Amino acid sequence: MERASLSELGFPSRGEAAAFLKRLWRGEAAGCPLCGRELELLHRKAKKSDCDWQCRTCGKVYRTIHLLDELNEQMPD
Repeated sequence: MERASLSELGFPSRGEAAAFLKRLWRGEAAGCPLCGRELELLHRKAKKSDCDWQCRTCGKVYRTIHLLDELNEQMPD
């Protein structure tokens, strides 16, 4: 499994990227930006963290804290 980076996800604006991250943090169903399949919690058994998600189809891991850091670096305001 490979960690997804913000640049490969192709969000056209900061708002769309932030909305995607907020959906994941709220635990709402979100589709993989690359293949469209539904994302699953990476740590499903532990249920301690809702920060890491994965797509079983394309093998990408979405670590939301890292994506937020990239968002702040690449798209400030």
